[in-house]
Order: sequence, then C-alpha cells, then structure tokens
Amino acid sequence: MKTTAPAASDARSEIAHLVRTTPPLPAWIFSWEGWDRYVRTEFNPPDLLDCAPADVEVDVDDPRVDYHRHLLMIETAFLEDCLLRARGTFGINGNRYEGLLDMVIDGPAGTGKTYLLRLIGRELQRRVEKHFSDRIPVVHITVPHDPENKLNWIWEIASFLALAPEPKSEAEARQLRRIPDLSLPVHTVMERKQTRLLLVDDIQRVSPSQLGPILHYFDYLRTRLGITTIFCGTGATDIVHAARKGCDRRDDALWTAHRRLQPGATAADLRAAVAKEQKVRSLLPVTWVDPLPCSGDQGPFLAVLKGFEKNLRMRKLSKDVLTRHAQYLHDRTGGYFLYLSQLICGAAVAAILDGTEDVTLEHLQAIRIGREEILPSR
Repeated sequence: MKTTAPAASDARSEIAHLVRTTPPLPAWIFSWEGWDRYVRTEFNPPDLLDCAPADVEVDVDDPRVDYHRHLLMIETAFLEDCLLRARGTFGINGNRYEGLLDMVIDGPAGTGKTYLLRLIGRELQRRVEKHFSDRIPVVHITVPHDPENKLNWIWEIASFLALAPEPKSEAEARQLRRIPDLSLPVHTVMERKQTRLLLVDDIQRVSPSQLGPILHYFDYLRTRLGITTIFCGTGATDIVHAARKGCDRRDDALWTAHRRLQPGATAADLRAAVAKEQKVRSLLPVTWVDPLPCSGDQGPFLAVLKGFEKNLRMRKLSKDVLTRHAQYLHDRTGGYFLYLSQLICGAAVAAILDGTEDVTLEHLQAIRIGREEILPSR
C-alpha cells in the first residue's frame, strides 16, 4: 500500500482523537463484523443534559452509569509515540518488496498491551479506509486453545474472516470433528482484500516449541502478501525469539557463518563470536508497556489521573478529585492501568448510584480490585 506520510502535527492530532474516542469494550472482537464495528464506533462521554435530571434517582440503565463502567483510555505521550512508531513501520513495510519487519508488544499483565495492540490496528484500518472501502486491512486473532496444531491457528484466522463452518446444531457441535485445512481460502481472501496487518494476542499462552511451526506460516503470509504480524503478550519478546531461534536453527546458522568469515579461527574464537550474537534478545522491534511510575507533579501516573478527571461526568465533582489521592491510588494499583481503571470506574458508578455525584476517598476504599494482600516486610 503506497501512502503519503502526513505532517507530524497532523499525525499527532489524528492519533490524539483516535485515543480519546476508541471504544473500551469491543464486542465480538475476533470476527470481522465485530472488529469493523469497533473500528467505526466513536465512544464519546454523555452530555449531562441527556441524562436523568439532578433531582431524579439514577438507576443502572442511566447513560452515565454505563459510560463510567468502562472509562476511555487516557491520551498520553507514550500512546501517541507508540502509534507514531507503528505508523512509521507500516509506512516502510508498505513500500518494500522484501525485508518487512514484524513487531512485539510486551510487558506485565494489566498494563494495557491489548488495548495498544487494538489501537494500532484501528489506526491503520482507519487510514486505509480513507482511500478504500472494500478491503480487510486488519485481522485480529488470539492464540488458539490448542496451539500445537498449525491448522488451529489458521482456523482462528478463518473464523475472523467468516470462512470457518459453524456447527448447524448443538448435537453437531458435540461431535468430534476433524478440523479442515482452510489455508487456501484464507490466503485467497486476505490476498483479494489486501490484508496488511495480523494482530496476535495472548502470546503468553503458547510455548516457543508450539509457536515455532506457525511462524513459518506467518513468514509465508509476509512474503507472499506483505502482511506484518504483531505479537502481543506478557513475555512475548522471549517467546517469539526462542521460537524463531529454534525453528530457523539460528545457532547452527551462526556457527556456520562465522566459520566461513573466520577460516583460521579456533573453536574458542567461534564460540565467542556466536555467543556475542546470541546476546541479542529480540530480532524484532519491541514496544514495552510497563506500570505507570508515580514521580512528581509531571509524572505519567498523574497525567493519567488528570485524564480520568477530565472524562468523569458528575454533577458535584470536586476539584482535583483524583490527583489529590495520587499516592493512595498508586499504592493501591501499583501503577497498573487495569487496576486503576477498575478502581476509578467502580468508585464513579457507586458515587452516581448513591447520589453523591462526587468520587470520595470512601468510595475508592470500598472498591475491591485485587492487590489487597501485600506481603509483610522482612
């Protein structure tokens, strides 16, 4: 896909809007219909004028309650930079006939890796749809329940593309069925619809030995169709690297290469040269998503809290309602976005339902999110 790179200021403006309006709860995300709905939907905060009046008791169906159950992702410099780097990679890949690079998203669980993965896919598809309306630029799958079999991985892609035959009845679903090889229809559809990006989530559920065989299939898609794969999951860097090292017999290839390059070298010299190359942890670009540090007035954690404050929709909201509790919130959540979002969303919903219309420390303390049990200091 040939594209003209936009000005940096335009790109940042587009990305900021994308982050602010991305739906937090995509339905049926692993099907083309669900993914397409996710890409096209813009999730905006409700207007107080459209909600129940101040003197009317609010119920669980109130638009503000539904909205505060899953607050929007917060626009941060980190997210913007990640999307800009991804856009740069796709820009290079889209104008190359060989040497395309895949990518990895890694970090502890609960830091927002999956959200970033989908945000990258959403951003690419929106750019493609500015020029074309008949393509499937992004395919999003998760690691199959049985990753040993290569056909199960292809079945995941086929299911996204609505190519996998669904059972016609419960009785048929209960029968043991041989999984058909859908690689040809998958290839045909992805080629005709010019798919450019494959998102693979939950890589932590697969071992390097299980991932190795399917890597060559992803290589085939990249070589034949120009499809970039993004691997996402806790430990994805080491899993993908170990899988690649095994399936490509990388150590043997390195040994042979150094023997040719250093014909007079001793065995010890060759081992040292190979060991130096083996220190490389990843052959792919890695985006690390870590817990948010709480460091001063300009730290990323405080910036995220300010973003949440901006997104809250309550009638009696106090000034600095979250930032004044920054240390408490960081102690409770460890800077993990998953727990921070759960805590703030739970407190906000409780404050609306009880009529307080303001998030208090008592509301925050009443919400259980896990991480409550801390090991005693030694």
